[in-house]
Amino acid sequence: MKDKLTTIAYHTYSRALLLQSQLEASGVDCFLSNVNVVQPAVGGGVRLKVRNRDVEQALRIIEKVQAVSGKGKEKFVKKMYSVRRILVPVDFSDYSANACRYALGLAAKFKAEVKLFHAFFKPVMEMPTYEGAHMYQVNFDKYFEEIEIRAKRQLHELVHELQLYMKKKNIKGVNLTVTTANGFAEDTIIEMHEKYKPGIVIMGTHGIGEQTEGIFGSVTSRLIDKLQVPLLTIPAAATYQGIAKIRNILYATDFDDSDYAAISKLINLIRPFNMKLHLVHVSIGRKKPWDPVKMDALRNYFKEEYPEQRLNCSIMVSDDIFNGLETYMRNHNISIITFNTRKRNLFAQLFTPSITRKALSRFNKPVFIFNSE
Repeated sequence: MKDKLTTIAYHTYSRALLLQSQLEASGVDCFLSNVNVVQPAVGGGVRLKVRNRDVEQALRIIEKVQAVSGKGKEKFVKKMYSVRRILVPVDFSDYSANACRYALGLAAKFKAEVKLFHAFFKPVMEMPTYEGAHMYQVNFDKYFEEIEIRAKRQLHELVHELQLYMKKKNIKGVNLTVTTANGFAEDTIIEMHEKYKPGIVIMGTHGIGEQTEGIFGSVTSRLIDKLQVPLLTIPAAATYQGIAKIRNILYATDFDDSDYAAISKLINLIRPFNMKLHLVHVSIGRKKPWDPVKMDALRNYFKEEYPEQRLNCSIMVSDDIFNGLETYMRNHNISIITFNTRKRNLFAQLFTPSITRKALSRFNKPVFIFNSE
């Protein structure tokens, strides 16, 4: 149970933020619970939790920062707030515009920054040296320059549209920024993710030229195993109607140890929105004798660690994972479905179809993806 979480300390909220920032800067995932989300600065007893495998390293790090106070403490708390960033890759399709609206809804609650990112491709071409070749080079240079100019103009128009949207919906406290890069979308998104260090990436599952029903964005699917932060994918049919309309979120569990960390991250994200979390396991063919035991362990753990979180745990029996999940989603008005995708070895990647990738094409609801080690 190396991925199960252990409480390593109790502190006031500000001190907990300080320690969390230090732990995560050292590569140790840290989770807070018992936070008063209405008045987080009030009261103590905030729990700091890490994975079992990280306990020894985390305690050594905490020992080093026990003396930090005053301006040092203020600096680290500000650093912790600075990680509230949302990255939204856009291609100016209706799907990416819809993803932007989801991002703004989340950002308004977390007082986060939203960065819109667009990748355009300008290949480097060298013409052969023969008479008249320079004329072609001039034409190509002009064409590629127009590509960049058009991309930046469209990004400016999208920002203007979103600013009008925020004014109409009375969305305040969101810092909206933009950037572009030259290169292939998948590569530049990964580079921007590493440079910008967002807390979450939000993008549409369709793009321009991928509007056939049932076809999901190839770029989105390839990013699943490469991003180290949660990825929220928005399908074409999932029209944004406001965060308040999202009342139920489903986490599909296969009782893997990494679920404990992924579910903790999910609870920390949804806590401000008063959503009900549904932990659902689909048993193929028949209910296995150990399924209720494993589900009880999940239920008991999270009821103890997050007593304020509304939680429903269910085991579905079905001939197909997706059929079982779709039945549950219809019966419980699920707005978002969540998967935890784990790193797989090369053999598994080549010969085992990814359930998460299938989910992107199967469900017409937003799919939230966590990538565990």
